[in-house]
Amino acid sequence: MRQIWIMVLCMSSAAVTFANAVPAWSAEQITCTGKIVNEQGQPIAGVEVKLYRVAVETESLSYKLGLAQERTTEADGTFALKTEGGGDEYSGQAIILAGKEGLALGWANWRLQADSEVEIALGPPTVLAGTVVDEAGNPISDADVGISFMLVQAGGQPRYLVGDMSLELLTAKSDAEGKFSFNRIPAAASAEFLIKKSGRATISTFDPQNFQGGSLQYTGGQTDIKITQPLGATIEGVVVEKVGGKPVGGMRIMALRGRNQPTFGLEPVVSRENGTFSIGGLAPGQHLLQVVSPPGETTAWIAGPVEVLTEAGKTQGGVKVEVTKGGVLEVLVTDSVSGQPVEGATVSVQPAGGGTGSGNRTDKAGIAQVRLAPGEYEIAYLHKQGYSRQRLPQDTITVEDGKTVRVEQELTSLPKITGVVRDDQGRLVAGARIKVCPWGQGETTSDSEGRFEVRRDAPNRAPSVVPYVVARHFERNLAAAVEIGEDQKVVDVNMTTGVTCAGKVVDVDGKPIENARVYLTFWSSGHGSSMAHQEKTTDADGYYEIKAVPRHYRYSVNAGAEGYGQDYVHISPEDARDRFMVETISLATADLSISGIVVDSEGKPVDNAQVSCQGRGQPHRRTQTDENGQFTLESVCAGKITISSYKSVGEYLYGRTETEGGAGDVRVVISQRPTSTRYEPKRPPSLIGKPLPDSKALGAGLLPGDTEGKRLLVCFWDMQQRPSRHCLTQLAKQAEMLKDKGVIVVAVQASKMDQKALDEWVKTYKIPFPVGMVQSSFEKARFSWGIRSLPWLILTDRTHIIRAAGFRVNELSEKIREMTDGKP
Repeated sequence: MRQIWIMVLCMSSAAVTFANAVPAWSAEQITCTGKIVNEQGQPIAGVEVKLYRVAVETESLSYKLGLAQERTTEADGTFALKTEGGGDEYSGQAIILAGKEGLALGWANWRLQADSEVEIALGPPTVLAGTVVDEAGNPISDADVGISFMLVQAGGQPRYLVGDMSLELLTAKSDAEGKFSFNRIPAAASAEFLIKKSGRATISTFDPQNFQGGSLQYTGGQTDIKITQPLGATIEGVVVEKVGGKPVGGMRIMALRGRNQPTFGLEPVVSRENGTFSIGGLAPGQHLLQVVSPPGETTAWIAGPVEVLTEAGKTQGGVKVEVTKGGVLEVLVTDSVSGQPVEGATVSVQPAGGGTGSGNRTDKAGIAQVRLAPGEYEIAYLHKQGYSRQRLPQDTITVEDGKTVRVEQELTSLPKITGVVRDDQGRLVAGARIKVCPWGQGETTSDSEGRFEVRRDAPNRAPSVVPYVVARHFERNLAAAVEIGEDQKVVDVNMTTGVTCAGKVVDVDGKPIENARVYLTFWSSGHGSSMAHQEKTTDADGYYEIKAVPRHYRYSVNAGAEGYGQDYVHISPEDARDRFMVETISLATADLSISGIVVDSEGKPVDNAQVSCQGRGQPHRRTQTDENGQFTLESVCAGKITISSYKSVGEYLYGRTETEGGAGDVRVVISQRPTSTRYEPKRPPSLIGKPLPDSKALGAGLLPGDTEGKRLLVCFWDMQQRPSRHCLTQLAKQAEMLKDKGVIVVAVQASKMDQKALDEWVKTYKIPFPVGMVQSSFEKARFSWGIRSLPWLILTDRTHIIRAAGFRVNELSEKIREMTDGKP
């Protein structure tokens, strides 16, 4: 399972990645140029831009940020940052953090391999706030609260920000009421927290095993966060040699939460000269003590994991960690073509059948050494930037005490594409953004002489897929896409004037949506590549422009907005000259929720299971089940939606269900081998025996002011349906009788139509009671009022508790009689 942790720390190929070894930076200076803009793409001057280098030790899963340089943007919003380049994907990473008072923070990730160019958009800030409480729910003051991870999507790609309690903007103190607040959070961001206080457990809210990459647990604008910080537990013990019992000093000991779950923020402790150690700040529960290697070294001793059960506020003493020399696994990694050793490859090893693993990176000789307890192991993860990710043979490796065993692994280097970019006058173009689509690895920027170098996936991965080198220069509106031959290694790109794709994003009523996020996807052979380097936002009229689009190719324009779903349209600007008008994208309002339960194959509720949703037109949402297996996904749209759930508990459980936005009582079954996708129809809840819902959605003033002590009859109908019109005219004929029986009647048009036409019909047929129209989402109103078809009658007693619903108009007298006999 250790490779999961490494992949989580890596975050994504475009984001922050880390190394076990101490980075060895080259002396070569590389530059990141960029621009800070507002949501309308206009430059922002006077923004503080800071470059942080990231250093992480994967054995202890700890990371530190070091401020390398800071600048302030010019009048045109531009900045330039320089630092030493070198390393690989795990030893050359940086975060560019931008901030200005009154605006939300913004950031980008920089792989320190070459010069780069970024654009960071700063929008209005929102708040992320909550409370730190103890086990009894009482507030905890003076707790250190830090944002440990934060994520935003830019052009369909994630940008990650990590914090280590050293960044002032990402730290806070809880007040006397236990409250904490961060007020410069992007509205579209999601985050995780780290909580520390002397005498209490260090709490990390981040659970990598439930992390899918699309969103973290807490979202911008959330102010009801509650984090429980119990009293801290302590483990005291001694490290001794298994044979002879001699104390061993200088050993790094790390405590994991159960199996495979270290707590971010807890550093390993080092045993004293007499072998003793103490680990405090632990959450109560099961912990696993593990010996970890010093950075960049192979530990001299190894120990099997030691299980310790801790209690809040107590010290568990007398723990003994017995160490042996164990055995050493040497993994030689070579290039599959040249046979030369590959330096800096990450090797992760885990016990056969799963469990806590370990790892290291290869040296100049291509060898990674890992000291292990005797047992059966397998290579779980092997990778280096510039090489293909490939499925490893799950061969079992036997490690014996006092012996060294060597295995060999090969990595296949990805084909390198080099070239030069020119404009239509034959002049060299610097600053063009270059990417291989699809399946390229990263993107780059052409240098001052127009040169570039990119990597593509191996051609045999999918021979039918045609890859392209796509080049775009936004300031000059130049673009090109050049097909790459199977064995081609040099691609010269001649850029011409690009197409400007323009369009609008609107809601279902055709009203423009401001600040919708829009980006382009390049399609080839049925595979899409996100053009993440130019995300745009719509203006007040819902309008956007995407420049420097290569003509004659297929794309999709993707759009999403806060409070709405997301959707796309396919385009092919074959014959466009300068501009291409994109079909208007309509986004549905995300004002519904889905609730339900996750159970295992035996029908037992599953707590802490990850739950997410997806579907055409739907936003991506993510949550976690509570202790009873219950979940709620907020802010989804009407229409079909797929609910997926998984949990890793030594075994991987997964399942999914199709339903509709607004559904309640959805049941998701997860198992090792899930059956085919089930369909859960949307069933409006029964309101019998419940109070009448809030009548505001029916229209202001629809219900008379004096309703106390009177029964209510609400008729939901649709003037455009014959059965509904018949129902309403029948109720009009009974109006006097109903009034004598103390029944107040109101009618509600439950589908969209012209208000003037509705008023005319009511006047023509002399309807004697109030007739309104649903004022919010029709779909949401139908669901919240339990409507399954139209017309739909709801009858309450004198206390406005619903006693009958969904009956026919000719059954009304009987329903009233039943209520009169029962005297409700």
